Amino acid sequence: MNECLFIYLHKLKKQTNMARKIDEDKLVRIKNATMKTIVDYGIEKTTIAMIAKNANVSGGYLYRLYSGKQALIEELYYDKVVALNNELEFLIGLNPTSASSIIEAFIQNRIVFALNEAEASKFYYQLLHNNNFNVNDDLKNRNIALIEIIKNIGVKTGEIHKNVSILQIHFHLFMYVVDYIHFNLKNAFANGTIADSDVQYLTQNILNILKKPN
Repeated sequence: MNECLFIYLHKLKKQTNMARKIDEDKLVRIKNATMKTIVDYGIEKTTIAMIAKNANVSGGYLYRLYSGKQALIEELYYDKVVALNNELEFLIGLNPTSASSIIEAFIQNRIVFALNEAEASKFYYQLLHNNNFNVNDDLKNRNIALIEIIKNIGVKTGEIHKNVSILQIHFHLFMYVVDYIHFNLKNAFANGTIADSDVQYLTQNILNILKKPN
């Protein structure tokens, strides 16, 4: 290869990698700014202009990536559901014969997430209570299949009653746990804290409910 051509291609590759790194950094800033802005102002009041300002990018640049606020939030929601499904699958692999161990570890992880990534945790809490955002059928079906596995494990071990529905398990793992955590962290009566004892409390409460027939 001609030496000049080699040098040119090397420089071009370096510039391309730098541009890609800048775009990746901007994308991280946009996603973080989206979560913070929505936590601060709410989903309805948040605008693309506010997100762009907080991310230190132009509105035009943001619109190059997303058609609007809805598309941006839906991508964040999609990423989170994928991560939760992957986590459930991992915990099932670690505890293939104990539903209680899976549930306890999942609860522990929700608390760690709320404490270590408070902004993201508050953002996803808002999405859980907003009916305008849904996941696609593939993600939904995968989540259902994973919860079905947890139910089957629990039925075999006597930890879950056979008449308990997938919806009930989903509600208690996701809605009940997340609501409890956020209530404790922002409620004056709980002193804004959450501890290991809450993991045991939540785990036992959920197992007690899931053991009962409909």
